[in-house]
Amino acid sequence: MKRYLSSKNSYTIAILWAIVICMLLLLYIGMTKEHVTILPIVLLSLVIAMILWTLLDTRYVIKQHFLLYRSGPFRGRIDIEKIQKINYFSGLYVPVTMKPALDTKGFIITYNNNDDVYVSPMNSDIFLSELLKINPKIEINNV
Repeated sequence: MKRYLSSKNSYTIAILWAIVICMLLLLYIGMTKEHVTILPIVLLSLVIAMILWTLLDTRYVIKQHFLLYRSGPFRGRIDIEKIQKINYFSGLYVPVTMKPALDTKGFIITYNNNDDVYVSPMNSDIFLSELLKINPKIEINNV
């Protein structure tokens, strides 16, 4: 089992931490100076917890012939034998639905003919070589 943390874009991390700090301030003000009902406090606390969970727990694991990804509460499993291609991608708008990543530079992995996931492993060369050991038929573009 090999683990790879997500690489982190400093702007993305700064924005997410700023959001968490602003929400914590709102929570503090709401609890001390205002008479806020319990529902907004619970909802704000849940949003803060989800952002922190994503910031602190975004990683990828290669276990046997599966690529496991997790980003906070979002998790998934890809059969490495079913990966057709991996495209290098850099940019703010990533044209896939599932993005368990904290960086703007990473890989779009295409598997099962039309399913995509965007990942940004910290040690990308080692990550790709491990995937190729399991499935040497993977087409790698723009690396």
